Amino acid sequence: MTKEEMLEKLNGSAKDFFSLLCDMHGASPLNEKLVQLLVGLHQGKKGYSANAQKVLHIFFSLTNDGNTCISLNPKSLLVKWKTKWDGLVLLASQDQDADNTQNIFPAAEDFKPIIEAGCKELIKNVEAPLVIESLSKNGEKEPFLFTEKYLDAKKIIEACFKDDDERCVFNGNAPVSRTINKCKKEISSIIKPETKFELRDAQAEAILKGENQNLIITGGPGTGKTTVMFFLLWNLLKNHREMIGWDIHFAAPSGKAADRLRESIGENFEMLAKDAQKDPVVLRLKNVDNYSTLHRLLSYNPQTNSFRYSEKTPFAEKSIFIIDEASMIDLSLFASFMQALPKKDFRLYILGDRDQLPSVEAGAVLGEILGLDKNSVVELTESNRFDNNSNIGRLSRFIQNKLAEEELQFKLEWQPWIAKTQLWNPMKPDEINLLRLGDGEKPLTYAEENAELQRLIDAWVERFYCIPDRGLLEVAKKIRPNLSKDNYADQGFKDKDWSNECHNREILWRISDVARILSAERRGLRGVENLNRMVIKALGKKENESFDGQLMILTKNQSYFDLYNGDSGVVVNCDTRPMLMIKRKGNFVFYPLSLLPSDSIETAFTITIHKSQGSGYPNIMMFLPTRKGHPLLNRQILYTGVTRTKKESLTIIATPETFKAACETVIERDTGIEL
Repeated sequence: MTKEEMLEKLNGSAKDFFSLLCDMHGASPLNEKLVQLLVGLHQGKKGYSANAQKVLHIFFSLTNDGNTCISLNPKSLLVKWKTKWDGLVLLASQDQDADNTQNIFPAAEDFKPIIEAGCKELIKNVEAPLVIESLSKNGEKEPFLFTEKYLDAKKIIEACFKDDDERCVFNGNAPVSRTINKCKKEISSIIKPETKFELRDAQAEAILKGENQNLIITGGPGTGKTTVMFFLLWNLLKNHREMIGWDIHFAAPSGKAADRLRESIGENFEMLAKDAQKDPVVLRLKNVDNYSTLHRLLSYNPQTNSFRYSEKTPFAEKSIFIIDEASMIDLSLFASFMQALPKKDFRLYILGDRDQLPSVEAGAVLGEILGLDKNSVVELTESNRFDNNSNIGRLSRFIQNKLAEEELQFKLEWQPWIAKTQLWNPMKPDEINLLRLGDGEKPLTYAEENAELQRLIDAWVERFYCIPDRGLLEVAKKIRPNLSKDNYADQGFKDKDWSNECHNREILWRISDVARILSAERRGLRGVENLNRMVIKALGKKENESFDGQLMILTKNQSYFDLYNGDSGVVVNCDTRPMLMIKRKGNFVFYPLSLLPSDSIETAFTITIHKSQGSGYPNIMMFLPTRKGHPLLNRQILYTGVTRTKKESLTIIATPETFKAACETVIERDTGIEL
């Protein structure tokens, strides 16, 4: 399509305008139906004009990106739309000359007359379920367009922080009964001396504040959020014995995050001294088994598209709620949960990292609420995963703009990967490799880049999956899914055989989790789909056939099997009946691959950075988009990928220009939350 044909669509009917957005992958078929519905519901004599409908298409295009509202100030909206449109143009021009895109596609400025006319009309002529709310932006009031659903959700969340509102949940600075030093001494008294665990001041502050108020605990990876949560609960129940009988609910946005929360909380019991293990408070915490997704906690009913627990039917009183990975919770879900809280006698603790990627759905709740009430927030800044001498830790702080480049203590030098004499050195933990493809002198052709990528993937596979005597495919072949603790003797096996089986399962799980490739993109040469194909080829397997040792991830919930989007495992038993081995609640569970719909599961040697949230791997290789201005080249993507690394090695495939662009570009969503 020529630029002239695109401009004709842009300035034509609302239908033509929508067609242009679809051609640019900036709208979905649902968007058109929503606009048609709004036009049909409009009761005005004139209805919505073509320009007003076009602005509504822009509105839904931006809500697809996680915004919950748009400014109807034409200047502000044009700035917001320019960011979106320029990104769409870049994606559509991947195979074009990057310096010539302005001659191929309309510019964002071409939308200006449409936006001006459409905003002017909508300000005067909006009807339900659309609504306008005046909000502050850059020190001035501007009209913002919402749907009633998002405006109601925003107001529910705001009410949780207003002292004069009966729905207030976070109401500030409750007094504490003990000093930080006394709290640290009490915690130290129940811990094994050999663990050498020492509570930090900010962690003790969270424990003390959480005894008497609802609390938000934020901090980066390894700052001890779940450890603090464990000791906060211990302290709470120890000093309020009447709460031992209260219900305790742990929840997270995804099944995988809920399982990791269970593992993290469980690890803290191992630090306790023998006498502490017998304490009624500790025994009560050990017996908690309510770990679930937020949807399951709210008891979602897909038939009615509603939750069992709501404002009309709230959770039972005398309950404690711990919500992890709050950055992944969208606005509507968060509001639904807050509405369902009991009217009295409950405690709420929210954990999360505000610098990670926001939710896939609309809103950026954690980032917004952390700015509302500092008295209800404790921020943990000292990381156990990355100490002050950690290269990976310093790099993550540099990305957050909390550390100057000269403080990194290493240079941001990008080398051709083939020039590195040693990659992924097992004797050198905390290793950072900043690599590029090619020599940096001239761009690679498609064929050259594809071939070099394959060589890089071959080296990765050989290093992490083809270790002599304990390679991924080799160990996977040894697994016997039919054996269990209860039936191995019935099948003629001895105690030693069962012990070897348990050992092999643990070894396989460790190998499968030792390394992961992350990519910001799904498609393209450096996207997840192509990189997975390359790994399979490097392993000597066929793309469309299951094989022992294949890593896989769920992409859709399979509630019948208690499996959820993001759950991952490894394929075994392909000689008889291929099974997916997954670790659940500390045990290995096997699911027949043939019973899992093919569109609900995919290969996972490489996963998107979005999918990696809530996970961690000793070794990570991460691919960033190759062109500045790409919508997925931003600080949250980069920070989330870097902080998935667990101490051993981090490899980033990028260029100085794209890395710098990622550090300087921050995702900003309009949610309208304010006090």
